[in-house]
Amino acid sequence: MVRGFHKKTVILLVAVITVFFLLIFAAQGKYKFPIMEQITATVLAPLEYMFSKVGYSVRQAGMFSGELLTVYRDNQTLKAENEKLKQEQINTTEIMAENARLHALLDYKKVSPQFDFIIASVIARDLSSWTNIIVINRGSSDGIAKDMAVVTPQGLVGDVVSVTNNTAKVQLLLDPRSAVGGMIQRPESRVTAIVEGYATNPLTPRMVNIARDADIIKGDKVITSGLGGIYPKGLLVGEVTDVVNEDGGLLKYAVLKPAVDFDRLEEVLVIVRSRESVPQLPSVNPPNAGGTSNQVTAPKGAAP
Repeated sequence: MVRGFHKKTVILLVAVITVFFLLIFAAQGKYKFPIMEQITATVLAPLEYMFSKVGYSVRQAGMFSGELLTVYRDNQTLKAENEKLKQEQINTTEIMAENARLHALLDYKKVSPQFDFIIASVIARDLSSWTNIIVINRGSSDGIAKDMAVVTPQGLVGDVVSVTNNTAKVQLLLDPRSAVGGMIQRPESRVTAIVEGYATNPLTPRMVNIARDADIIKGDKVITSGLGGIYPKGLLVGEVTDVVNEDGGLLKYAVLKPAVDFDRLEEVLVIVRSRESVPQLPSVNPPNAGGTSNQVTAPKGAAP
């Protein structure tokens, strides 16, 4: 049995060697063996197909990687250009908004030739009283001085309370410490009283100490009366939104909606000179036994 196994092995080995040499001769073209060529083609065809597919896949993968890298670079370029365009659009929108505001200020200057103005930008708010004080980028070097009135085309903002060389603090109409002489603009009324800031609700100043029978109604426009020496007459202060009778007295007060949107202040106009005569409240000094004098209560800025 062992001999039979060796005999079969020898025969198989001889056959393999014979086929091997025949394949070599066929490949070199020395001899033609049609049967061997068919066998060779049959045996090698799958290998050639496999290597061809692998090579094609490798080439395709290389081309895809190159295209992917190109797409990535193009995408990054487009992103950068998109961000640049967004920023340019933001800048353009901001410039247009600023131009619109400045045009409004210049138009207001044209229709108010009785005043000399300086345009100033709001650069800060006083952190200790956010709703009461703003800081502007103009100061004494620009001609700004204490007690100058500050306005916008919409109406009264407040007055300058302190000045440095390049900046100034403006106390807003909303400040409870402010006192502005106000007047009902309606010709049938012309009631005058003091407009003060209201600490409980800073966005709603009040016109106070009004006689119970005074002619004031909702919707009335309130302007500056010109009394007090700071604010020229005729600046719009706000609109009456409610009239409230005070308890146990003969007085009432009017709640106002300011003409100016104080949350959106960006530029203001400082009135550095007025060609209107601003009346002053006179001092009343009746003689008395003690030699002292009594003075009429006046809005902020009244001359003694």
